[in-house]
Amino acid sequence: MDPLTILAAANTAFAVVKKVAKAADEADAVYQSLSKWAGHISDLQEFMSQEEAKPSIFKKIVYNKSATAEAFDSLVAKRKIEEQEREIKSMFYVGALNHLGIKGYKEFIQQRRLIKAKREKDLYQQMRRRKAFFYNTMMGSAITLVLTILVSMIWYLIDMIKEASS
Repeated sequence: MDPLTILAAANTAFAVVKKVAKAADEADAVYQSLSKWAGHISDLQEFMSQEEAKPSIFKKIVYNKSATAEAFDSLVAKRKIEEQEREIKSMFYVGALNHLGIKGYKEFIQQRRLIKAKREKDLYQQMRRRKAFFYNTMMGSAITLVLTILVSMIWYLIDMIKEASS
């Protein structure tokens, strides 16, 4: 997916957040709508961070857009995210979500931070497990190879001793 498609999905989810916030006093419906919006924003931010990551040494480097178009897409997405963040904050303080109050906004931010920290922790743990798996696989292969060579040499020596004694 390109960033503009993801941004369009985030904008649609944000429009739903606004409608639900105005129509519903129930916090669950508001938080579900915010959750969908946050998911799209997270996808967009992940997509944008992947563009900045170094490409694999085995992958052919291909650019789908010009540098100018990519810069504009990125700039538009960042500005739109900032604008929506400000609007959500104001919705909690004085807008349609003021029945949830400042406490509701702080809970929303706190949960988002906790989830982000957990995801980062999970990512780093997965990287360590993957590294350990490859290390263990390589060591196991090396040990198996060395043992195979040793057993073959011992078998060859025993066979030579038998032939020499007969």
